[in-house]
Amino acid sequence: MSGAHPFRISPRPSDIPRNGRPVLDTRRGDSTLERVDRLVNSAPVFLFIKGTPAEPRCGFSANLVRLIESLAVPYLTFDVLSDENIRAAAKEYVSWPTFPQLYVRGQFVGGNDIVSELAASGELRRLVRGEGDE
Repeated sequence: MSGAHPFRISPRPSDIPRNGRPVLDTRRGDSTLERVDRLVNSAPVFLFIKGTPAEPRCGFSANLVRLIESLAVPYLTFDVLSDENIRAAAKEYVSWPTFPQLYVRGQFVGGNDIVSELAASGELRRLVRGEGDE
């Protein structure tokens, strides 16, 4: 390998996502799991990531944002580094210990490795666009 790194953590202006945006969870009255549930269901495609789509804070989050951006679909994200309670509850919500996490229509899909495999096979595009659903 020529020393090239597959992820760019600090995007150039042309790399800033067009379709994704971070969402803030300002309603604090609900339980933390209820807040996670509300976030997961806030958009048909939702990501828990480290950082924001424009400034991911880890290579795995950067990769997942890149994969979802390649599908040209709108999506929302939540920065798990911004709220330790949400971060812990999101792990508990689906018994998945790491981030990023992808949800499609409220259903957990997986983390970076699973989503990368789905993207390579073309299944991610079909899943996100609802192709093959009844």
